[in-house]
Amino acid sequence: MAAARPKQLDPGTEYRQWCGLASAGELPRLLLILPPKGEEEPWFGEQVAAAVRGFAATQEGLDFLDIDGGSPDFDVQSLDNFLNSPSLFTSRQALVFTRAAKAIAKYPRLAERLLEVASSGEGPEFMVVHTGASTAKGVKALAATRIKAAKKLRFRTLYSDPPPWRPEPDASEAAQFVAAEAKLQKMSMQRGAAGSLVALAGSRPADLLQAVNHFSLLGITDISEDDVHEVASHSAEGSAFDFADSVLSGDSASALRLLSKMSRQGLRAWGGKRVSMRDAFALLMSAVNNEVVKTSSVIEFMAHTPNVEEAIKASGSRPSKPAISKMQKRLAVCDVAHIASIRAAGLDAEKHLKIEGWRDTSHVLEMFVFSVLKRR
Repeated sequence: MAAARPKQLDPGTEYRQWCGLASAGELPRLLLILPPKGEEEPWFGEQVAAAVRGFAATQEGLDFLDIDGGSPDFDVQSLDNFLNSPSLFTSRQALVFTRAAKAIAKYPRLAERLLEVASSGEGPEFMVVHTGASTAKGVKALAATRIKAAKKLRFRTLYSDPPPWRPEPDASEAAQFVAAEAKLQKMSMQRGAAGSLVALAGSRPADLLQAVNHFSLLGITDISEDDVHEVASHSAEGSAFDFADSVLSGDSASALRLLSKMSRQGLRAWGGKRVSMRDAFALLMSAVNNEVVKTSSVIEFMAHTPNVEEAIKASGSRPSKPAISKMQKRLAVCDVAHIASIRAAGLDAEKHLKIEGWRDTSHVLEMFVFSVLKRR
């Protein structure tokens, strides 16, 4: 009987494990941080590289080269010299090579040289190569290598939707990630807070951590779902939540007013970064999808209990007074048929933007709202 495959770790858990190993200097000869076949999340690899730099800074007598292959000042000769010649001042060398794909695309022989050095047992005691997304021939050679000295890491994006067997928003990979990162900062997230934060801020780890740091600056260390909504109320994330609530509550006038305001005034994320309308589409639809999942669960549990508070609690959310009031208003309009129309209209909107190439994102979102109304 074949041995069972080891369980694949989620990106958050795997990055924390590797950061711990890197901080302790427990690294292979060649650590390749490669893009996965799906959508890559470079943030995780960047944190592993940062942990390696932190370890290198504590080592006396280490000749450490930290080089950026995507920089306009990248000098292939300096990297060649480092790989080909021992240091004159120490017997220990180490390398961190980031955005390597850009350099390897221009100098394909670099990939071959890195593999040769890793196999030889000479040269740097460890090399960390973070390629970034690329289909360059040299990167493919690195990805295909089977040498024992090389270890490959591939960090995909976090899943923002919860698994089917545990549908509450707090169970998504992104929510689990932000809760774990908040805990590392001596902060806690009450039930429903992590899922709400993902619904508002998206699933990108950098955005989620920026939001956690925002709470820390405000002195909020025990974060509730209400805290998330209150802090987000004047941000792009808050606008996304308000848009989703308007759509599910059947308040088309409010949804269209929000779209008009976004088009006229633009949006800014919590950290002050301007959000384009095209990026806002993903933010808005993610918020809608998360609220659809939450509301569907409540509707399902309402079949067994007429108590909204109990249904919200059973669905995995925290039944605060504002949450109960908002859900009661929503359920007066939102039923299974309305949920189905929102999902169908959402698929049409994705098709208009990503397949049919509609250029005006505001128009796509307006059509989404009108389609939901037409089908009700």
